[in-house]
Formats: sequence, structure tokens, C-alpha cells
Amino acid sequence: MATNSNCPAGAPYESLRYCQGTKIIPGVRDHVYAIAKRDIVTWPTLPDVGTESVDLAKLATYTGAFVLASDKKWQRIDLSLNKGNIECETQGDRPSRTFLNKITLSYPGCTAQAVGFCRMAVDDDMVFLVPQRDGKYRVLGNEMFQTDVKPKVTTGEGTTTAGGTEIAVEVTDICPAPFYGGVIETADRGNVSGADDTVQAG
Repeated sequence: MATNSNCPAGAPYESLRYCQGTKIIPGVRDHVYAIAKRDIVTWPTLPDVGTESVDLAKLATYTGAFVLASDKKWQRIDLSLNKGNIECETQGDRPSRTFLNKITLSYPGCTAQAVGFCRMAVDDDMVFLVPQRDGKYRVLGNEMFQTDVKPKVTTGEGTTTAGGTEIAVEVTDICPAPFYGGVIETADRGNVSGADDTVQAG
């Protein structure tokens, strides 16, 4: 394809360096936050790849914050220990390639409350905030594409097989599970930082 000289240069590439001995801890923390998309009034935004003034890290990070409808909060879902893995796969053909962002949330139990969540979420459009081990939050869900939630509930069997609720989440996005460092207004902990999962003063 010929290069169009009238197009902006775009964000510059940078070296992807790794310091030998740096600890990389896999997985996610023991919880996520979820909300129905209809309860989000204002969305943060992702920088355009054609912007020359942004670096690679900024391209993957939302700017601004989620603003929720009155009296709405992010609701917590506790996860089974050492469960949960964000996956981002390329899909489609150029110039319309996107990413399919996925995670399976494992809630330890199949209570009436969990089953009620599954009954609603299976037909709803949701957004999930998932903290990595380092506390940085990733977003599954966006304004452009609907989130597909597919729950699976099992009671377990015998005396040792654990029962539980698995909530498979898939959503198309223009970025692999973007980072979010803004404020998260939660129902259980107050305001939490998306940058490190710490509770904010005030």
C-alpha cells in the first residue's frame, strides 16, 4: 500500500526493553468490579494512534474517568484464588482488525445471589474492571461493542469436587484490554485508584 504523505506520522514506536531479573507475576487479584453499561454516563477515552505526542504506554491507557449515573457504583465480584486470566486475540483483516478480549471469572459458589447475577448478565451489556497482580486495572467492555457474558453454574459432585460459578466474558475492542488509572467508585470500598487498587482518601 502506498504511503500518503498527507497523513500524520502517528505515535512513535519505542524500544520494548526488559531488565533481566525483573519479577513478572502472572494472574489477576481476587476480585473484579462490574457494572451495567447503561449506568455509565461518561466514558474515559483512548488516545488516537495518529497522535504524535503520545507514547506507547499512553496508547494503551484510558484518559479521564468513568462517570456513573446518580447512586450507581461498581459492584464487586470475588474470585476463587489463583483463577482468572485476561486474553487478547487479534481478529479480522486489515484495515479493520480488532482485538477479542476475554476472561473467565470464577466465583466460589453457586448461591442464589450468584445465580441471580447470571440470569441478568447473560442478556445484559456489562463492563468489567480487572486488577492485575500489580494492582493496575484492565477494562473489558467499551462503548462501541457489546460485551458477551456466558455464565456456567455447577454444584460440584461427590465429596471433593468443588461447585462454583464461572462467568465467561468476551468483548471486541480496538485495544487489548486497555489500562485504566482513574477513580473507581465502588460499593464496597469507596473510591479506589485504577492505577494501583488503593483506597483514595475522601
